[in-house]
Amino acid sequence: MKTIMLGAAGVILAVVALAGGAVWAQGQAMGPHGPFGHFGGFGPFAAHHGLRQLDLTDEQKTQVKGILRSHREEFHASLDKLRTLHETVGKISYQQGIDEAAIRAAVGQAVGPLGDLAVLHVRVRQEIDAVLTPEQRQKAEALHEKLRSHVEEIRKSMHAIGDDLLEDPS
Repeated sequence: MKTIMLGAAGVILAVVALAGGAVWAQGQAMGPHGPFGHFGGFGPFAAHHGLRQLDLTDEQKTQVKGILRSHREEFHASLDKLRTLHETVGKISYQQGIDEAAIRAAVGQAVGPLGDLAVLHVRVRQEIDAVLTPEQRQKAEALHEKLRSHVEEIRKSMHAIGDDLLEDPS
């Protein structure tokens, strides 16, 4: 169960971070650490930072902004659904007693919006890839690999923190 929950958390973290980067790149007003808090060099700013490193021409920048703007409402809708479900699970989790059925039902409802967000991310990435040169696509893949590596480091750190909490202090 712990492995399933950590795996689901990792998937959610990765999808939200990538989607958040796309939303941020659309120029939305947000707090100092983006829409999802502070994730260090990773998170909502990753996509924006990656696009900046591709040395896009002015025409490509205009096309990418158009692509992101055309999907803005879809991103917002999926993220709003996930945020609402996350808040629901949080409220249920802090009630007296354990209502496993309610928790499982609320978490199960996140599968649809999470899938929608993942599919949307792939669509947007493919639309942006069509605007890039072969060299830019290659560089984008290298940056994405670096992001995947960073996500793995975060996952390992989270496991280590959990393991440290379980260590016997004596």
